[in-house]
Amino acid sequence: MDVVSPRTLTQATVVRAGRRTTLVALPCWYKGLILVPVETGLVMMITGLERDSLPDTELLVRARLGARSEGELDLGDWQPAGPSRPADSDAA
Repeated sequence: MDVVSPRTLTQATVVRAGRRTTLVALPCWYKGLILVPVETGLVMMITGLERDSLPDTELLVRARLGARSEGELDLGDWQPAGPSRPADSDAA
């Protein structure tokens, strides 16, 4: 019987952002060597950034790091890893 691994909050880095699909690397999953497709619109909404600014953006996401394929990762609960939205920075 297969045991489903729990979803863990982990880092994701945008590698390439296309019109419809953005490719992200998860350093804690196969050392980030396998890129995972995500809808570009979703990443833009989460970060508040335009598509051209997405590469190298750091995100946090819940993922099943015991997954053997990209489809088993069950990515969700995306959030910016830092103050990437200009409106969010409260510089005093």
